[in-house]
Amino acid sequence: MTVWQAVTWDVARAGGFTAYILLALSVALGMALSMKLQSPSKWPRIINSELHNFLTLLALIFTGVHVLAVWIDPFTRFGWNEVFIPFVSHYRTIWMALGIIGLYLGLAIGLSTWVRPLIGYKWWRRLHYLTLGIYVLVTVHGIMTGSDTQTIWGMAIYGGSIVLIGAMFCRRFFLASKKHKQPQTVPAARRGAPQSARTYSDQTTPIRNNQTGNFYAEDTLKVPLYRKPSERALR
Repeated sequence: MTVWQAVTWDVARAGGFTAYILLALSVALGMALSMKLQSPSKWPRIINSELHNFLTLLALIFTGVHVLAVWIDPFTRFGWNEVFIPFVSHYRTIWMALGIIGLYLGLAIGLSTWVRPLIGYKWWRRLHYLTLGIYVLVTVHGIMTGSDTQTIWGMAIYGGSIVLIGAMFCRRFFLASKKHKQPQTVPAARRGAPQSARTYSDQTTPIRNNQTGNFYAEDTLKVPLYRKPSERALR
């Protein structure tokens, strides 16, 4: 192996692992944001959001370094079609294809952040659900194609990230199922209000009229649910 071959191969390996670690951190931070695990006083949400976007951008940059180094490496001899088109590579076709698909999905999600005002928050959030799928694809791609998979430090990186993302996914799934089972209640709008005005379903949340002081159901503003004491005395 020549010096150039050694340099390109080492850059490809280092770029791949760096991109994978950054992707795992980005996914973990995104799930932490969705579960609201941050502390507003010590770690504001805007910093977490910016950090999440920054990690995602770095992951894409190092992925580009990894792909470029693999492409120009004279030892592997990958053509441009094998690097950018799934199921064309002569080396471990399926596992290479998973990495290429993950690359395109990552680019799509990264671009969705820039065009979020155009596509809207709903579609932007739907695209972000694919991030976990990208992590799975990239993990399988790295384990099945990487030359450092069986090393101690390689297994530590893959195992640590899988445990981290798996634990956060289980927590996210548990919180979502628990929230779905629990009935939602609305706290009393005013201390001493009648029981009928304290607890409502999502469809009858009390709304206070600032001019009259009465409380109305959310789906109608015609029938007051709770009147001011002065009006009750007059009636």
